[in-house]
Amino acid sequence: SSGINAEYGVAALEYTTVKVPYEVLNKKFRQAQKIIDREISQLNAQIINISKLPTAELQFQAIPAFKDKLISFRKRYLECLQKEGGYAEKCLRRLEHLAEYTDSNANDKSEGQWRKKRLDKMLVDYFLRNSHYDTALSVVNSSGIEDIVDTDLFTSGRQIEQSLMEHNTAPCLQWCHENKSRLKKTKSTLEFNLHTQNFIELIRARDYMSAIAYARKHMVESEGMTKEKLQETMALLAFRPSTECSKYVNLFSEARWEALVSEFRSSNYDLHHLHSDSLLSTVLQSGLSAIKTHQCYSSTEKSGDCPVCNEPLNTLATTLPFSHCTQSRLICRISGEVMNEHNSPMMLPNGNVYGERALKEMMAADGIVTCPRTKDKFWLDQAQKVYVM
Repeated sequence: SSGINAEYGVAALEYTTVKVPYEVLNKKFRQAQKIIDREISQLNAQIINISKLPTAELQFQAIPAFKDKLISFRKRYLECLQKEGGYAEKCLRRLEHLAEYTDSNANDKSEGQWRKKRLDKMLVDYFLRNSHYDTALSVVNSSGIEDIVDTDLFTSGRQIEQSLMEHNTAPCLQWCHENKSRLKKTKSTLEFNLHTQNFIELIRARDYMSAIAYARKHMVESEGMTKEKLQETMALLAFRPSTECSKYVNLFSEARWEALVSEFRSSNYDLHHLHSDSLLSTVLQSGLSAIKTHQCYSSTEKSGDCPVCNEPLNTLATTLPFSHCTQSRLICRISGEVMNEHNSPMMLPNGNVYGERALKEMMAADGIVTCPRTKDKFWLDQAQKVYVM
């Protein structure tokens, strides 16, 4: 039962491991299909045109150009096939990586190696999401996990984010065009907001005629456009960037570029079925919530051996729920050992309880023990055994 639960947990957490390259493969396939259909249509049209030529000599003269077209078509077809094959191979490598978990259950050493590789993958994902690209690549190279991480996805996204921060929307608009159908399904407003920003920049430059022409060409038909948004945007023609009208101050704000970066990042994650939070953060918070207790936030009850009791995990776990413990254990504050019938809990006269073993080990030659919390000194004989019902 525990093995089944473990495998289910791995499958749930590693969903994106296979989903991401599959989505990219699906995208490459659809792009290749469009290219092939267009090329075949052009070839068929060229064949028809050749067949309509009045003489055999003219038809024969047209054959070299048709041959060049076929060679070009074959080259593009092989390029598309190679790209698809690369991502199909990546899907296979990741499936093999997940299969290794089942195979490693019988071998502690193999399981440890698999978990180490998985942890490195989580760290790389966290670094990439937080723009620590050099650190991420360093971990990838040292761990040899190139086949199970999505560095290409994040690095290409990084280039688009950098262009947006440089006030250049062209790469992001190109990305929207390539993923138009999928963005439409998710009802994304990214394309409209990009066109809106270009419109705002034209107004900021006081090029009103170009702004009107741009709005007519791009904004009316862009995805995510609503009548209310269009009216609000077009009203900017009546205002200057220095306006104090609160409704339009935000539209002229430079902070809109950062908002576009965040919206692109969110859309990119949605298209590839990536979670908004990193896998490392999800796993860490799950573990913390399993061991978090009220004592972790008591200034007098914290334990040095408890991860939640120590910073920075104590702060990270603040918003997490407390664990639900059906069975409790008494832990000696001095030794960290479980207090049971083999290590009886002993209460000093000041009310503090410690394990019998720890008290005997710290007892001085004269039979005196010092309470580590209050520094009070007592005879060991004064400690009383505690019975828990």
